[in-house]
Amino acid sequence: MVTHTLVVSFPDDMSEVDRARFFADGAEVVLGSGFAQSYRHWPAVSVPSAVSQSAFVASALVQIRCADVEAMRKLFAHPALAEYAKRWRGRFPFHVVAVNTAERPAESDSRQP
Repeated sequence: MVTHTLVVSFPDDMSEVDRARFFADGAEVVLGSGFAQSYRHWPAVSVPSAVSQSAFVASALVQIRCADVEAMRKLFAHPALAEYAKRWRGRFPFHVVAVNTAERPAESDSRQP
């Protein structure tokens, strides 16, 4: 299993209705492609700190899970995904940081001796 995690920073003028539509459209494109097994999203939690003064402030996270790297490559090459991103970036100039990870349960639990 491979997970594509997106940390999204939306502009302040993007309403909650627009954000809900952004995620609904994203889920439709990603899951409709047949290459992804799941699509989840949730809001980021804003906690004031010196770090929050940075240029990138997270608004939400999205996780897309694919069976393997090849399925993820096919998803990234899916024309409807490029159209989705172009359409939404044209409406709201959001920013994204992406991280791809593979599941490694034995390596990820720091509580194990």
